[in-house]
Amino acid sequence: MRVEKVLNNNLVISVLEQNREIILMGRGIGFGLKPGMEIDEGKIEKKFYGFSDSRNETLLMELLERVPMEYLAVGMQIVEYIREHFHKELNEKLVLGLSDHISFAIERQKQGLSLANTLLLEIKKFYTDEYRLGQAALDIIEEQLGVRLPEDEAGFIAIHIVNAQYGGDESVSNQVLGRISDIIHIIELTYGIILDETSFDYIRFVTHLKFFLQRVLKNDCGERGNGLYAVVSKLYPSAAACSEKIRTYLQEKLPYTVQDEELGYLTIHIEKLTRNSNE
Repeated sequence: MRVEKVLNNNLVISVLEQNREIILMGRGIGFGLKPGMEIDEGKIEKKFYGFSDSRNETLLMELLERVPMEYLAVGMQIVEYIREHFHKELNEKLVLGLSDHISFAIERQKQGLSLANTLLLEIKKFYTDEYRLGQAALDIIEEQLGVRLPEDEAGFIAIHIVNAQYGGDESVSNQVLGRISDIIHIIELTYGIILDETSFDYIRFVTHLKFFLQRVLKNDCGERGNGLYAVVSKLYPSAAACSEKIRTYLQEKLPYTVQDEELGYLTIHIEKLTRNSNE
């Protein structure tokens, strides 16, 4: 196995027989090496299939300036596990985002800071496979780094996996942004308010919409029902009426039927969003 490129003393790139790049990680593996030289395979600790976009190699180097190498190694291991157990195309930047997140999550835990995942219930409900992989990631982190992160982090990792499924699809991304803008406009017109785009509730609501619309545009939503909407529509009639307007809008624009359970979650978010905006 020969060197194609030396990224630093601990990272080198080689090329497999299929002409596919592979990133090799190991303490001192790249020291003194130049392109074309033989790699000491005994120094290889981790392997990761390389990036198709060379710009991601630059991002990798920038990441290593602030993230310890062992966190990157765990990020690579988790992504390889995901690829093995989750047969969907993923954006290759996932390893960068996950490694960065793992670093911050562990640092927060060391400082005694906890970050609640307010979307955890919805992630577990609508992204069961991604959440399961998030839980497996926590096991890998504990095994490799000796740190057990809380369940909320499994949800955050699931979000990274969800985003990685759509990150390379510009048509979906553009449609999502357009629909979010229209839905926000419907809410503002219905309530006669201007929403605060910097508020936590607004950001959380937009995140919910993003996940929901990605499912719609990818047709990933099956028929569901748990009686949630029947309950919340009585508790929050104004928010439910607004949700119905949004359902009508979406069903006019997209070949998709919005299920009652999805409308229930939407109603809850609208109630929280508009309640605080009216105070």
